[in-house]
Amino acid sequence: MPSQPALPPLLAPYLSSLPHTSLTLVSSILGATSNWLVLRFLHAALSTSSNQHAASELEDVRTDEKRKVVFVSFMRSFEFWKSEAKRLGLDLARLADKEQFAFIDGLSDLFYTPQVSSSSASAASPAGRGNSTPRTTLPLRSQPGPLPGRSLQSPAIASGGSGLAPRSQTELGVAKKLHFSGRGTAALDALESDIVSVMQQLKPSAEDGDELLLIVDQPDLLLATTGPSLGIGATEMAEWVAGLQQHAHATILTMAADSPLIHNVSVSRAGGHMPAPIETEHAGFAIGLAHRARSVMQLRTLETGVARDVSGVLRISAGGGWIAGKDENPEKEVLYYIQRDGGVRVFGRGES
Repeated sequence: MPSQPALPPLLAPYLSSLPHTSLTLVSSILGATSNWLVLRFLHAALSTSSNQHAASELEDVRTDEKRKVVFVSFMRSFEFWKSEAKRLGLDLARLADKEQFAFIDGLSDLFYTPQVSSSSASAASPAGRGNSTPRTTLPLRSQPGPLPGRSLQSPAIASGGSGLAPRSQTELGVAKKLHFSGRGTAALDALESDIVSVMQQLKPSAEDGDELLLIVDQPDLLLATTGPSLGIGATEMAEWVAGLQQHAHATILTMAADSPLIHNVSVSRAGGHMPAPIETEHAGFAIGLAHRARSVMQLRTLETGVARDVSGVLRISAGGGWIAGKDENPEKEVLYYIQRDGGVRVFGRGES
């Protein structure tokens, strides 16, 4: 078990108190990833013990709120998140079985297209039924799974259905696998529909006081792999995120903010060079979300280089959606150190 509390006291109010309709933007770079922070958001929402610990440190944190989480990841598999969450005492597979948590896989099959052998296609056509050309390739029968011949794809996805997957698929932890097809807003609308279908199945009723938290991990991968050539840019992605926000109590979104993706746009224009389309659209997407977000959590490495007892810097600042007087949590900058056992120590500058 981690030697440090799973929910660092300095971050407790920022992770637990998420106002209705709020957007929290978490930006990261290659040397300072957001995995550990996303896991703390999960722990704050799903672990009763973590909420009680936070309440002991901060009396204004409510403990009577119950949350359910829909987690969409475009960068990492469920197996990764499950193993990392287990180190914090969270069993995501069990929580999925109890319908408190749902994971949507936006990576595995996003651009997967089932292959059909030419021999099967010719046999299916009237003209090809009499063709005696020998088969040279084996037909694709199923996607490899944990056991030979067992497919990971749920029947709900294969049949084009919606909602949470049946129990056999839920045990694997994945409620739905996203598949990108088409172009422009129509393709994004289809992805939104798939995500919303899971949210509606998991969404708590208004009477029991539960809240639904939506976490979208690095949708900028979707922007980078499609882009203007498929009719998808910063504007379309921002509208897509806004559509998803309407179905959640609060939304947390992570994305990359490396210098080549953000700062090179202004540098290139100042130098008279035309920035690449991916740089322009990514910067526009990130800046647009920052203007809408209640808070922006920026992860970066130390400017002085690598330190033995510091992994990086976390800067929490007000976004364009910050409401003065209502948002009581102040802006702050802290250092963090990720330990080998999965624990994270968060402390202020000058603290040992």
